[in-house]
Amino acid sequence: MIELASPSSEVAAAPFASAVTAEGLRVSCYRLPLAQIPADFFADPDGRWTFEALAKAAGFRPEEGVAVGALRSPFNQHPDGAAVVTLNSESRPYVAIIECPIAYACDADASMSRASAA
Repeated sequence: MIELASPSSEVAAAPFASAVTAEGLRVSCYRLPLAQIPADFFADPDGRWTFEALAKAAGFRPEEGVAVGALRSPFNQHPDGAAVVTLNSESRPYVAIIECPIAYACDADASMSRASAA
């Protein structure tokens, strides 16, 4: 008897390429239909990024018609909010999921920023 896999038991596809850029972007490329990735192209990715940096990290040129969105829920061990980058075309060769570094700044003098109720 053949048992059909339920959506919760499906194994996500492995990326065909993975890399970390000098800027700290963690890139994973998948050959999957866009419908299988929980992407929201009306949302901005979390972290520190530029459109050009995401396009380049994904292996695309901005003038190719690059689409940038964000994961609306975790996917294949990528956190929600990770960038989803692909070509805005039916013939898209792949989809890149890019985890961007968190944008933060350190306070050089932490003693000056302490608060007290006294």
